[in-house]
Amino acid sequence: MLERLAEEKKGLQTGFLITCVGAVLGAFVPLIYGQVTRVAGDKNSFIWYMWIYVFMWATIDQLHNLTTRYADRKGADVGWTIGYKLFMDGLEHLIHLPMTFLGEQRLGKIVQRIERGADRLEQTIREGLFSLAPHFLSFTFAVGIMFWIKWQLALAVVTIVTLYTTAMISSNKKILELNREIRKMWEEAWGHLWDVITNIKAVKANTNEGFEAKRLRNNFGTCYDKERAAEDLRMKIKAREHLIFGLGAVMVISYGALMLRWGIFDAGNLISFLGYVTMAYTPFSRLAHNWRLVQETIINEERVANFLSEERENYDSGRHFPIVGSIEFRNVSFRYDGQSNILEGINLQIKAGETVAIVGESGVGKTTLTDLICQFYKATGGQILIDGKDIGYWSLNSLRSQIAIVPQDISLFNDKIRLNIAYGKIEHVGNNEMLEEVARAAYADEFIESERFTNGYDQVVGERGIKLSAGQRQRIAIARALMRDPKILILDEATSALDSKSEKYVQEALQALIKSRTTLIIAHRLSTIKKADKIVVIHEGRIAETGKHDELLMLNGAYRKLVELQNFGILN
Repeated sequence: MLERLAEEKKGLQTGFLITCVGAVLGAFVPLIYGQVTRVAGDKNSFIWYMWIYVFMWATIDQLHNLTTRYADRKGADVGWTIGYKLFMDGLEHLIHLPMTFLGEQRLGKIVQRIERGADRLEQTIREGLFSLAPHFLSFTFAVGIMFWIKWQLALAVVTIVTLYTTAMISSNKKILELNREIRKMWEEAWGHLWDVITNIKAVKANTNEGFEAKRLRNNFGTCYDKERAAEDLRMKIKAREHLIFGLGAVMVISYGALMLRWGIFDAGNLISFLGYVTMAYTPFSRLAHNWRLVQETIINEERVANFLSEERENYDSGRHFPIVGSIEFRNVSFRYDGQSNILEGINLQIKAGETVAIVGESGVGKTTLTDLICQFYKATGGQILIDGKDIGYWSLNSLRSQIAIVPQDISLFNDKIRLNIAYGKIEHVGNNEMLEEVARAAYADEFIESERFTNGYDQVVGERGIKLSAGQRQRIAIARALMRDPKILILDEATSALDSKSEKYVQEALQALIKSRTTLIIAHRLSTIKKADKIVVIHEGRIAETGKHDELLMLNGAYRKLVELQNFGILN
């Protein structure tokens, strides 16, 4: 937090200077209206003396008001700037984190933590930080002048403030612990909401709207109940504060009135002293509120700081060098943290330009194998080589820019077809000629240019591409991969959910995409894998068999069982 404040040093210094000037000016107001009272009660004084003091009073009051308004605006500007930077830094950090982190987290929980941290920091700067210095100055001036007016009364005020401080410190500990608990609960609730929204189609398909609504009510209801408990505690604290300050003020004022009656000091001094009592109590009460605000902000910033300390992927370490396309796995193994090996002892050589089909039962590590090539995850054992060099030789930017993936579950943005295709090389989003060329190659132009798509390439596809059919989404994904012009292509169950007509288009598009590229195909359909140069069968995390389609059928091993059990096609 201090680093972010240092970035806005100039704005903070200006704001603090203005607020301090305002606080100093405000400190003279009670003296002036005490003098007005004294002159008004003195029949021997000239009346114009009183009007001079009234004019001074009004002038200083307005100057104090102007400095306060300026400081408030400056505080808002600085708060918004710092809050915005924290929010954007948090989001940028989130998308640069490795899959090892993202795969284990509820992203809605993380986003809520960032948003809450930015909002609370902005509020603290706007409402708290810019008022701490002037309130402290006001309190210091008030106490000093009260001792100058009548030290006995001033000592009573300081005693009351000391009692209040002791009560405040005790109560703040309870509030802080409760706030820590509440922040965790809000993050969990928002994380669950994010899950529900992301999987809304599954919720509706299984008619679980009522079930999820009940869970949301329970989660957020618990959060609001805790917030109410926290607010009740705050109200009790404020009541205790008012009791201490209220009774103390009554005692001090009563004693001052007696001193006036006894002739120890005049009415002007009493009026001024009462003004300084208010000046001491009000800022100190605000100081207590702002201190709680600062403490609550620290809790939020601790959680944001923990998130920001997560190590980002290093995109630039390594060489930026063209890939030819050969891949080799040398005794590679992989496991997620705390789990047994998903892949073990993988030895495989893939030549540049070769098409390799990877088959096996669900959950044996087929997709994980391709994730290791993209470096979404790091192998926990062994070595992966690209063109004979360790995969770490290339920077992540260079490596991933030369790989394209066409997954089963296509990720489309709720944006134009143009952007979704150009996402493979986003800098060409305005290149109509290139967009149309890859769309034709992917047989996507057939529906993009149809009457139904009145806006053509500017048609918005809806959330996750919901306005497109499965086959249309696949063809958009293939066009995106063609736009990328990769050296290594990964097709992950790219045709598994298609009808025969859509599959025909997609298969033709895939042939154009596969041409002269190293291609790894994860598939179940015989039509997809039969033409592969090599088929790799994975069983229980290990390579069980390798060969061509006919060769593997002759072995009567794991591949033949997969063909028969999963109905790949009619055996010859």
